[in-house]
Amino acid sequence: MGLNHQKAAFFVAIFFAYSPSSAFVHWPIISQHIYIIRSQFTGILRASPSPIESSTSSVKNGSSSKFNVGNPTEIDSSNTPPNLQVIITSLADLKSGSDLRGTYADHKNSGGTIANISHLIKTMKNEGKGTALTPFASHCFGVAFGKKLLRDQDTKKEGGISICLGRDPRPHGERLADAFARGAESVEGVRVMYTGLASTPSMYEFCRVDKCDAAVMVTASHLPEDKNGLKFFGKGGGFTKTNIDELIALAQTEARHWYDMGIVPPSSGNAGVLCSELVDFMPFYVDSLKQAIRREVGTSSPYPLSNLKIVVNPGKGSGYFFNELLHDLGANVDHSLHLHPDGTFPESSGVPNPEKKVFLEETLRACEACNADIGVMFDTDADRAGFVLPRVMNENGRWSEYEALNRNRLIALLSVIFSTSAPGCTIVTDSTTSEGLNTFLEDTLGLKHFRYLRGYANVIGKAKELTESGKANAEIAIETSGHCAMKENGFTDDGTYTAVKIIGLLARTSASGQGSLLDLISGLTEMPFDEEYRVKVKDGSLETTTCVFEKVTEALKERCRTETDWILDEDNLEGIRMRLSSGGFFMLRQSLHDPVISMQIESINEDEARKVVLEPLLKLFSEYESILDVSALG
Repeated sequence: MGLNHQKAAFFVAIFFAYSPSSAFVHWPIISQHIYIIRSQFTGILRASPSPIESSTSSVKNGSSSKFNVGNPTEIDSSNTPPNLQVIITSLADLKSGSDLRGTYADHKNSGGTIANISHLIKTMKNEGKGTALTPFASHCFGVAFGKKLLRDQDTKKEGGISICLGRDPRPHGERLADAFARGAESVEGVRVMYTGLASTPSMYEFCRVDKCDAAVMVTASHLPEDKNGLKFFGKGGGFTKTNIDELIALAQTEARHWYDMGIVPPSSGNAGVLCSELVDFMPFYVDSLKQAIRREVGTSSPYPLSNLKIVVNPGKGSGYFFNELLHDLGANVDHSLHLHPDGTFPESSGVPNPEKKVFLEETLRACEACNADIGVMFDTDADRAGFVLPRVMNENGRWSEYEALNRNRLIALLSVIFSTSAPGCTIVTDSTTSEGLNTFLEDTLGLKHFRYLRGYANVIGKAKELTESGKANAEIAIETSGHCAMKENGFTDDGTYTAVKIIGLLARTSASGQGSLLDLISGLTEMPFDEEYRVKVKDGSLETTTCVFEKVTEALKERCRTETDWILDEDNLEGIRMRLSSGGFFMLRQSLHDPVISMQIESINEDEARKVVLEPLLKLFSEYESILDVSALG
């Protein structure tokens, strides 16, 4: 298409788009036409001299110019226009480790402008609502993901690259999914399949079994309902932080293209997801979990769980399907909670999170009421699980004294399973696990314990590295938060598969007449006092946080030389960790994403925690009282 024809096509499109008689009816169609020609036309826009360049050229040639160079538009050092700078900065700010996360912010599905998007982002930030995740941003990352997949493929695949797209129950998930799908499919050679409501681990499973080449989950996990995000998967697993950086760069380039056009790409609004194919892959995933449970129980019976009463609490999140799965296998699940997916989440416990006290207590009460053998909890996208177990059975066969199975306890029980199936294997955990757990794993079970950096992607990555290099046989990668990935399951971070292992063990021990599963970890030493504190940096700056944290760390190392109750953990890889002479520990680490110094204390009692740890630390922090908010320490 020649230069004049391109210009004509563009301006005719604009004319009809804003025609009073047809603006509403035809704008989505016109937007699509503009989208098609924009790749050629943006080259014209960029090739044309800017007003300043034109003015400078005229002055050099001795001609006059009416352009007022004395009042330039506000620009940054890279000459990026302010509205564009706001957008490309916000795209980078969505990075949250190996995911993208932000506060959902809606805009017109057609007819909007880039200036509208920029204003929306600035308003959200000024109101203290954080970084805006808009459908426009989702579109740009869809383009970025499609381009990266094409760029990274070894050989060109016949039929193109396929992406499976799923979401959690948040109402705005479908809007973001539609924008992402449209962006990805605008890349030649990419097609998108939308499977609707799904769990995060299922998306990676679909990649592993070749139902798609890559997958994206629209979710913000346990964050508040106004948040949302994107998680990316390929054949090799979840994306890394470096992969996310690549996507951000590509998305920023796409945003610049739309800035050149001045318009926003069209989307379906709340009318659904426009893509190549609507699919339902979840039944396949459910069937794979059923097979796994039969394998764990050691039977081909169609009803391997017929002797169990189980309370499932998905909190109206993506894990709702697990209840029906257990029912199909014979379990009594009549007293399960919050099974209908609803992204506004129940008022009783809010956004599902197995670590949340109110969520745990709600599940515990339901188990007590129906004499359940176990309670199972999932977070919003079902990549984390927590459990409730009874400790005592009376002479009438009724359970009592229900307790949480989470954090160090969950790691310990899973390790009991693998101490039999893979003796001497390595358990990779995050840095905040207890001294008692380390002793239980290594001395009681004869396993190897490798503490690594907090963050599920870090722990999984280290387990893969140790196994693939031959340095260790890492069977489990797990955080105290409940994120758990197992080698036998392709190191998929999967709360439902964690539940498969625990329920399988319960079915085996129940059939053999053994007591509570908690008896299997009776050798785990647990400290009565276990608390986590968050010291906030007042100016909200990550740079300030890093600076103060480094100074505090050095001061603690110096104090350790004279403090008889503290023993520096030389093997610790994150922050600073001190063992206490009484058998507990405390550690300080800088938050991965927030201007916060996180502190964890495990001690024999609250009095020791205050005298031996908190009081010395408060004295140290007093040197930074203008910088740190230590109110959480009491």
